Amino acid sequence: MELIYDSLRTDELRGTTQADYLISLDAHLRLVDGGANVLDEPGFPVVELARSLLAWLVDPERDDFEFDSMSYEERGAISIWKVPARWSIGSVLAPGARTVLADRLDIDECCRRIIARVEADLDALGLDPVEVLRR
Repeated sequence: MELIYDSLRTDELRGTTQADYLISLDAHLRLVDGGANVLDEPGFPVVELARSLLAWLVDPERDDFEFDSMSYEERGAISIWKVPARWSIGSVLAPGARTVLADRLDIDECCRRIIARVEADLDALGLDPVEVLRR
């Protein structure tokens, strides 16, 4: 499974606050599992998602993850659910579609890959990833 994106857009960026970066930098996001798209969403706030996933990964008492975005009215544009001893990723934007069950380490690695990609893209834009994602 993989959370991947392309076409990071900066054309909506008007300010330099953390909130500006979180909601103004978006991309075409796909959640892919076994070669099939579980979710295909243009204009997804990938920087805000990376920040939320980063906070979730370091929470020692973490439970299910529901992305609570400033860009969506409903929680769960990306959700990670614990199913007895395994985990799955899905979205309220694609009801009923989920990844196959995976170990927590596989879920963590999927999250870390998209975070690393966002950090690299922020750096390429001349932005400090630590200031944008970890503040």
